[in-house]
Amino acid sequence: MCGSAKLRKDIVTLYLIVVTSILWLDQIGTGPPRSAEGELLFISDTDAIDAGRESNSVYRVALDDGGMKRILGSIPHGEGYLRISDIDCHAESGSLVIASGRHDLNGFHHALLDGSMLHLDRPASGRLLTSLQQIALAPDGIAVIVSRQYREYPQLRYGLVSGDLASRVYNSIKPPSPERSYLSPLWSPAGGSIAYIAVKHAPDAPPSYSLVIATPDGSGERVIYDTPLALTDIAWSPDGGWIAAVVGGQLHKLRPDGNDLTRLSHHPGGIAGPRWSPDSRRISYVAPSSYPGFNQLMVMDADGGNIRRLANIRGEVVNGCWVSGASG
Repeated sequence: MCGSAKLRKDIVTLYLIVVTSILWLDQIGTGPPRSAEGELLFISDTDAIDAGRESNSVYRVALDDGGMKRILGSIPHGEGYLRISDIDCHAESGSLVIASGRHDLNGFHHALLDGSMLHLDRPASGRLLTSLQQIALAPDGIAVIVSRQYREYPQLRYGLVSGDLASRVYNSIKPPSPERSYLSPLWSPAGGSIAYIAVKHAPDAPPSYSLVIATPDGSGERVIYDTPLALTDIAWSPDGGWIAAVVGGQLHKLRPDGNDLTRLSHHPGGIAGPRWSPDSRRISYVAPSSYPGFNQLMVMDADGGNIRRLANIRGEVVNGCWVSGASG
């Protein structure tokens, strides 16, 4: 009887594994999605393999049908695997850059948009590319700017480092201090400027935030917006007309001169990671789901209308970049 009970248990277990696998394959698809409406790259740890390895993966999702495909993940490092902190892509060159917060990894990974040709880009000298929080590619697909943690401070402090994929020479352009951190760097659509968030820390007081535009070497700073509310992520529209910003947990947009601040979202639980479509007509972002442990990948028109959900995903979701999606 014990043998029969064990056999029945094994059969039921095998059945559940097969059914779960079929449902998973049906969700993510068996090949790269093709979408006339657009496609996005994002980061998630929804895969059970990643959960077991404490890692995560890069996925590609089609906007017209939500078809998902895992294109890259579980990047080996040392005796374990990396956890990806941020990605950016360059559609013209087909480049994907991948940052990790690991302090023992001096560099970032570089691959094609289908996840192939993965390799580690290291700086030509020094240890300037450790503990990366965010990464951004310039419009030329060569220059790179990152926000990284400087571990010599007892509190979390981040500074900006820039360089390029060709020379692999990197320099610290905005080092932090006990009073200031720099986050969410990005390039202007023409590549002649950078924007970033400056976080001002004061003893016994909440931090305050500024949205700053500067030259690519970090000089010539121009503050276009100050707020006591948490300013956590920014994105510059490809047509150059707007900067999307997460202020107090909600999506806003404003002009690069600081004018016309407009609130676009009213999501319970807030939003994160706004990213513009190539035609500047839509913005994708992440919002928490009403289902515990799930997050939603969302998209809206640039005026805040036509909000819809692309995917409801178990676990973490970090918005990455659009790889297509310009309307005719």
